Amino acid sequence: MKNNTFNNKRTKNNFKKSDCLLDKQDTLSAKKIFFLLFITGITLIAIYHRSILIYWQQTYHSDLFNSGGVSQDFIKEYSDEAIDEILLGSQTTIVEQNDNLKDINIHLVKDVLIISQPEVVKINNTTKQQIHNQSIPNNKYVTQSKNQANEPVNNQASLLTDIETPKVPKHDIPLIHEPLPIVLTENDKVFFAGDSLMQGVAPYVKKMLFKQYKIESIDLSKQSTGLAYPKAFNWPKTISDNLITDPSIKLLVVFLGPNDPWDFPVKGYPKYVKFKSPIWEEEYRLRIAAILNSAYEHDVQVLWLAAPCMRKPKLNEGMVYLNMLYQSEIEKVQQHFLTTNQLLGCTYENFTSFVESDKGKIKVRVDDGVHFTTTGQKILATAIMEKIIFKQLEDNDSD
Repeated sequence: MKNNTFNNKRTKNNFKKSDCLLDKQDTLSAKKIFFLLFITGITLIAIYHRSILIYWQQTYHSDLFNSGGVSQDFIKEYSDEAIDEILLGSQTTIVEQNDNLKDINIHLVKDVLIISQPEVVKINNTTKQQIHNQSIPNNKYVTQSKNQANEPVNNQASLLTDIETPKVPKHDIPLIHEPLPIVLTENDKVFFAGDSLMQGVAPYVKKMLFKQYKIESIDLSKQSTGLAYPKAFNWPKTISDNLITDPSIKLLVVFLGPNDPWDFPVKGYPKYVKFKSPIWEEEYRLRIAAILNSAYEHDVQVLWLAAPCMRKPKLNEGMVYLNMLYQSEIEKVQQHFLTTNQLLGCTYENFTSFVESDKGKIKVRVDDGVHFTTTGQKILATAIMEKIIFKQLEDNDSD
C-alpha cells in the first residue's frame, strides 16, 4: 500500500511538472505568435499604406491623419485680389446665386427610346484626311484667363433664361456655339473614360460600334474614380497617355460625377478645400480643362455625359453643380454635352427609377438610386450611338 501511495504521489508530481512545462511552452508560443502577427501587420501596412490612405480618402473624404477642410472664411483671409484671380467669371457667380436653377430635362420620357441609326455616307480615299481635319476653336488652351472673366453678360443671361424656362424638351442643353458633328470611320477608335456609371454603359456602345461599323473601342472606365482624388486615379494623365499612345482614337466619351462632390486636397493648402468653394471650383475646372486640352492637342472630339439625377438629395445637388462646371468647360471648346435625365425619365427635382412606355413603367435605375439597370444602360448607349455619324471609306480603284 505504501509503495502504491508513493508511486501515485510521484506520478502526480510528474504530471504537475509536465503541466508547468506545457504552460510555459504555450505562453512562449502565444507570445511568438503575437509578435509574428504584429510584425506581419506592420509590414503589410508599410507595403499597402498608400492604398489604405487612398481608401480612407475616397471613403471619408479626408486625410487619415489630418482631417478638416478649408472653408470660405479661411479663403477670405487671403487678399481680395487673389480671390478675383480664382473666380472664373461672372457667369459662375450668377449661377451660384440662383437657388432655383432648373434642369432642362423636366419632362418624363413617355415612350421607350427608339433611335434611328446614323446616316452612312461613302467617301473616297482622297477625302479621307478631311474627316479628321475638322477645326476646333483657335484657342488651344482651355484654361480660364482674366480676359474670359469679362465675357458679355447678355450671353450669360440668355443662357440662364434658356435653362430656367425651357419651352420644348431638348436632347442637349443648348450650347452657345454649335459643336461640329462627330464623324468616325472604320479606321477610328472610341475611348471611354469614367466611373462605375460608364462601366455599365461602355460595353453596350462598344458592341454596337463594332457590330454596325467595325469600329474598335478602348474602355478604361473604373469604379470609384473621378477628378477629385488624382492620387487614387488620375484621369487627365490616363487620358493624355492613351491619346499619345494611340493616335487612331478620334472620340473621347466621358461619364463622371458621383465620386467627386466632396472636399479634396489642393497643393499649397494645409487642409482639404471645401466643396463648391472658389478654390475648389478653380482646381476642378483645371482638371476638366486638362482633359479637353489633351483631346484638342490630338485632334479628338469629346462627348461628355451629364451626371443624372440621384436619389439622395445631397448627392443630387452635387450633380447639378458639377454639371454646370462640365457644361461650361465643354462650351468653351465647342464639344458635345449630352444630358441624361430626360433619357432616364427623371429631373433633379423629382427622382424616379422608371420611364413611362406604352407597356407601362420600365425600371432604368437600380435600388441604390445611382446606377442603371440593363435597360437604362442600353438607353444611354443608344443615345451615344445617335451622336455618331459614320462615314464609310471607299477605295478609288474599287469597282
